[in-house]
Amino acid sequence: MQKYDVLIIGGATTGSYFAHQMARRGHKVLVIEKSSADKVGNKYDIFHMCKKDFSRFGLPLPVPGEDLAFEFSHQVYYSAFGHYPKRRESDVVGMHMHAYTLRMNEWAKKVGAEYIYNATFIDLIYEEGKVVGAKCLINNSEVTIRARIVADCSGIPSVARTKLPMYYGVENFTILPTDMFYVTLRYVKYKDPKDYVKACTSWTYYKTWEAPQADPEGAILGVGANHSFEYGDKIAQEFESKITLPKYKVTKVEKGTTPYRRPPYSFVADGFIVMGDAACLTKPSAGEGVTSSMVQAEIAAKVIDNVLKSYAKITTDKLWEINKTYYSGQGKVYAGLLATLVGATSSSEKENEFFFKKDIVFSTKSFEAMAEDKPLSFSLGETIMMALKMLGGVITGKLSIKTIKTLLNGMSNGKKVTKLYENYPSNPGDFVEWAKEADMVWAQCGSMADHDVE
Repeated sequence: MQKYDVLIIGGATTGSYFAHQMARRGHKVLVIEKSSADKVGNKYDIFHMCKKDFSRFGLPLPVPGEDLAFEFSHQVYYSAFGHYPKRRESDVVGMHMHAYTLRMNEWAKKVGAEYIYNATFIDLIYEEGKVVGAKCLINNSEVTIRARIVADCSGIPSVARTKLPMYYGVENFTILPTDMFYVTLRYVKYKDPKDYVKACTSWTYYKTWEAPQADPEGAILGVGANHSFEYGDKIAQEFESKITLPKYKVTKVEKGTTPYRRPPYSFVADGFIVMGDAACLTKPSAGEGVTSSMVQAEIAAKVIDNVLKSYAKITTDKLWEINKTYYSGQGKVYAGLLATLVGATSSSEKENEFFFKKDIVFSTKSFEAMAEDKPLSFSLGETIMMALKMLGGVITGKLSIKTIKTLLNGMSNGKKVTKLYENYPSNPGDFVEWAKEADMVWAQCGSMADHDVE
């Protein structure tokens, strides 16, 4: 039987970041990864990160010719019919996901983390009812690995979290098809050099975007949709019937999913923590989860380091600070955005056009706030001005009462959810009552899947 301080299930970006954080603090860390080394982190070819996040999280820099694909510095958001651009400046780095994941693997190994590839998680093991490790299949043999804490970084399958007993303290729900965005990326080559892409353009109504790719003559045309990839294809067709794109040739198509639902109310329990996509830690405005997950992992590393060094048992109460700190910061912002966007995205094309024109929610300020992980907050004056503009929209027949009610309901729900997480319990003793209230609040919010383009 092998013994470690930390066992991490999943060796992609979240697992590798956490492995590095714990190993550099002197702890014995093992990462088990279901894929082989030549396939780890191959969900997509390209992914994006803000350039400033490399220094923020102390991440290794990508290298030209290896994992660095391109850089760009501004983004533009358009209305449903391609009008009223909202621009924001932000230095963004595009990287080859598999190559950069391998770089992060090596980064963690250099400070002592161990990796085993082609390792399949089987089940958690318990002692006196508490998680103390896991059973894994390695080289066709079942191996028992003991660890003081087990971290589930396995992505959407959530292989360890979903194995937890109902009573254990971390929700063991399965991430359902209705809880995901289905993302299709079409890698294209433009026929005219004047159309080559050097920035990112988004059409929020259709949840579509155009971004650079490694080939300077090409671009990535992406769409994210609820329900299914087929539904996403339908949205993409609808989009291209309204927005004229340059002539292009498709060279490759990639498809993948990302979680789009509230995270578990608690990430931690005795000897256990869930992280990354397994914890649904994606940005509501974009679906991105790499650096979003690192925020939680950074908090977790500090707390768990202290507990491990104290030689105390890794109990729920000793890990609770992870919940409280995360939900007092990024967690409450993301929760509020998730609730708000359900209402803000419910409109017709013409109504979306009106919102963009009049800066109702879809303003430069709002896009900058969402990109910077800040709450969508409006002063009394801004709220009154939006109300007057919406009233004008109703009078002129450009907005329906139903859409306004849905938007205002979404904004109200966003405030309620934000306040809910601001009052996240400071200890596990108050958690059950808080969770009951949270269930009632989230039940009022609905789902973005309820408000799709028809």
